[in-house]
Amino acid sequence: MLAVPFLGPAGSGKTSLAGSFGEFLAEKHYNVKLYNLDAGAEYLPYVPDFDIRDFFRVSEIMKKEHIGPNASIVRASQKIYEMSNQILEQMKKTEADFILLDFPGQLEVFAFKPTGSMFMEKLQCDMRVCGIFLLGADTSPTAPGFIVALLMSMAVQIQLGTSLITVLHKSDMLKSKEFLELLNNPELLRNKLTKMEQSGVIIDLALDSLKIIKRIRPAARVIATSIINREGYEELFDLLHEIFCSCGDNY
Repeated sequence: MLAVPFLGPAGSGKTSLAGSFGEFLAEKHYNVKLYNLDAGAEYLPYVPDFDIRDFFRVSEIMKKEHIGPNASIVRASQKIYEMSNQILEQMKKTEADFILLDFPGQLEVFAFKPTGSMFMEKLQCDMRVCGIFLLGADTSPTAPGFIVALLMSMAVQIQLGTSLITVLHKSDMLKSKEFLELLNNPELLRNKLTKMEQSGVIIDLALDSLKIIKRIRPAARVIATSIINREGYEELFDLLHEIFCSCGDNY
């Protein structure tokens, strides 16, 4: 069994990719379960096998605890952790090959609050985990923006302590492949930065950040994915397989 959390900034397409990739795996005759852990979701493009909204919703927390939307989202994250033993017990009972976890859209609430990292620590104690981190293709198409995107991916991996595959989702929106090339080629990105007409301090900071990325970030490529034509799905599956076949397991 492999647990695959879908993580990324709001609007990056976590829910749509989780549902579509789940269909792709099912068509390959794998037993797939989808867990929705987003208590604020109004609509899901898939039928979840576990839905946190059956227990509580962000809108209900707002009314019951008389707090605002942001505080309710934080409270929902805390409640997910309070239910973590129940959630994990249900996961362990299933005979699924893959459990796809659709996490809350507000990345900063889950990834950078203690409850998020504690939940992931519990998850990794019970089963193998490899996350998918989404960058939206509609992210600011500037060289500094690419640096920020890669730093965000690294920060989430460090904070949650889990392996991550980074994907550039909604690739059908790309007007050119330069975005993907820049994410996968630090030297090309460095050249782009040095040619920018921007504050020297900002460029120096971006270049220093790029050095850190090159030194620390695993030499794993960023995959372009899209639910429109299922671009990158085979490559994404192959990477998941590669990460864990070293353990002696094959899907």
